[in-house]
Amino acid sequence: MDKAYYAEKGLFVGITAIICAFYFFASTLFTFKSSLIEQSGEIGNLKIYYTRVESSRGSKSIKSELKFTLNSTQSIYVLMKNIGQSRFNQRFENLEKQLKKSERATVWIKKSQKDEYNPTVFQIADRNGEIIYDFSESKSHSRFGFLISFGLGIFGIGLFIYHKYSNRIKSFYGKKPAHNNV
Repeated sequence: MDKAYYAEKGLFVGITAIICAFYFFASTLFTFKSSLIEQSGEIGNLKIYYTRVESSRGSKSIKSELKFTLNSTQSIYVLMKNIGQSRFNQRFENLEKQLKKSERATVWIKKSQKDEYNPTVFQIADRNGEIIYDFSESKSHSRFGFLISFGLGIFGIGLFIYHKYSNRIKSFYGKKPAHNNV
């Protein structure tokens, strides 16, 4: 077993995982309510889609998407969740019913995404101003992904550093390396 080979692979995986953590998850996770704007309007084209997806390794799951538009914007608002093998997303079904009943909604998005076609949705309120999709709920998905990616990154980089500098680390703590017994 070539430890140096695996240590270098660990470094590559670690750096890649940390880049992914910040690229995919950090922008949502580190968004504050003060940086959001409201967009309100009549709801149009409200529908839930269930799509079978397959990973590169062949595992299959189902992705649920709640999509809708507001008549006051050109954007399509999408909430998405992988629901595993379940064929039904109760949370999105309830949101769809609430939005249909309300006929009008307010959506909070990032100010910088105001003119984007598919902005990230952080919060939704019905016509009475009652929050039906909360800010913390939108961020919880990013929190898990960020922590897993960041943790994997730290582990991979740590594996490389430990392998590369294990003699120095051991001598720092006053232990002699095993191959240096004189």
